[in-house]
Amino acid sequence: MFDKLKKILAGAAPTAAEPTRAQLRLQAMLDELEDEPEQTFLDSADAEHRVDIHAFGRNFVEDCEGDDDDVADAGADDEGYVLVTNGMSDRLMPVPAGGVPEGASRAIELVWYVRDLNPEYIANLRWLAKLPAFDGFFLGSGHRVPMPEPPLSFCAFQTFFFLSPIYRPDERMLSGVTVDEGEAVATLTVNLISEAEYALVKRENGFGELLDLFDANDHPMVFDPQRSSYV
Repeated sequence: MFDKLKKILAGAAPTAAEPTRAQLRLQAMLDELEDEPEQTFLDSADAEHRVDIHAFGRNFVEDCEGDDDDVADAGADDEGYVLVTNGMSDRLMPVPAGGVPEGASRAIELVWYVRDLNPEYIANLRWLAKLPAFDGFFLGSGHRVPMPEPPLSFCAFQTFFFLSPIYRPDERMLSGVTVDEGEAVATLTVNLISEAEYALVKRENGFGELLDLFDANDHPMVFDPQRSSYV
């Protein structure tokens, strides 16, 4: 099954001598996550900037217990999916004013922890993955993308908020893969925040204050479209 998937991602004959970038990234995901995607959403409509999305099933209690004792003590299953883009890093983001922040990368793939495979997650994640290349901006941890209206029909929040993964396998998932100019591929998680939280995070020291509120409110790892605002 996986061999067939790799051939689809190659976009070429199965006998091609060199693996494609998409294949290399997918293999890195498999090696780090020690699992195969339950489903892959191919971006066959965009030949210029193809961004496929892999959906890995995960029990967030069982799989993450080694990284978070609080999660391990919960003692209950927490099933969901890890959505990972494959193709965003084919377009390097521009160097921001002041240079690339320490520990950041111009080559990014996005990760979104979700409860189900609602098509709205897939469409929004793919759109976000192509946005920096289309609009020519740098996206890093703590950055926001405000929307004119809620991007999900079932969630009132309308600002995307990006963070470095706190789960180590997701953080280092693609760290061994390099693209143009030797840039190592990094990952960012996708979150949605309220208008009040967005106003807070824009203030001086607001980023740290919002993260403190996330901690104080046991902010869930898996996206909860019905959660209350912390502000």
